[in-house]
Amino acid sequence: MNDLIETPKTELSNRFSALRAQAATAPETWEPVAGECLVGQLIGHQRASGIYGENYQILIKDEAGNVTAAWLTGWLKENLGAQGADVGDLIAITFLGKRKSPAGRIYNAYSLIVDKGACNE
Repeated sequence: MNDLIETPKTELSNRFSALRAQAATAPETWEPVAGECLVGQLIGHQRASGIYGENYQILIKDEAGNVTAAWLTGWLKENLGAQGADVGDLIAITFLGKRKSPAGRIYNAYSLIVDKGACNE
């Protein structure tokens, strides 16, 4: 006797369709140059794997509806929290370029503005 539970074909078909739609609209990863700014609405986060291993990305939707994923650095995570950023808030992240710490370590520098607004859509 077979103990496998079969998923109804319509449910499976719906899952395939949803997965295709999600794959077709996968967010582009932001790879900024110095001075470049990413502006939009914070819509969430996702776990992803990059050249430095697994980490989180925040998801930003711009005015045109395009979604961009930005790697969540320690500095960005700390400052998003300090400014009370929530899903639905508008944010602007500017890549200031590579900087050197007093200890001589090279790092990516950013600035961050969070616009909480009167109401979030």
